[in-house]
Amino acid sequence: MLKENVQHIDLLDEKNDSLNQAESTKWFENMISNLRVDQLLMQTNTINKETKRVYEAMIEKNDDFVHNYARNASSMYFIEGLVNYYIKELVERKVELNKLALELLNSKILVWAEIKDDDELSERALLLSAAKANSKFYKYGFHISPTIVEEGDQLEIPKQYKALTLR
Repeated sequence: MLKENVQHIDLLDEKNDSLNQAESTKWFENMISNLRVDQLLMQTNTINKETKRVYEAMIEKNDDFVHNYARNASSMYFIEGLVNYYIKELVERKVELNKLALELLNSKILVWAEIKDDDELSERALLLSAAKANSKFYKYGFHISPTIVEEGDQLEIPKQYKALTLR
C-alpha cells in the first residue's frame, strides 16, 4: 500500500512539473513575441516615447534610469492597490464622510477625513479600514495614515491634499 501511495505521489509531481513547464514555456513564448513586436516598433520608429526611453536606457546600460523607472512603476502599482483597497473598505463599512482627501508620498498615503461631530462609528471604521489596508500592504513597504477631523473642528483640507468627490 505504501509503495502505491509513493508511486501516486510521483505521478502527481510529474503532472505538476509538466503543467508548470507548459505554463512556463507559454509565458516565455509570449514574452519573446512581445519583445519582437517592440523591436519592430523601435526599428520603424513607431513605438511610444516612454517605452522607447526605457529600451534605450536598457540598451545603453543606464542602470540608474532603469531601476528608478522600475521603482516608480512598482510604487504606483502598490499605491493604486492600497488606495483602492482602502476606499473599498470604507464603502463596505458604510462610512459617512463629509470630506475625504489624499496626499500621496513615496511609500505613504496620508488621508484627511472629515466626519460628522461625535460619529464614533465612522471614526472607528476609518481606523479599522486603515489597519486592514496596512496589514495587507505594509509588507511591500506602503502604508496609509489617516487624520480624522470632525465637522465642528472647522478645519479646511490642507492644500497639499487632493480632495476626492464623494457621492
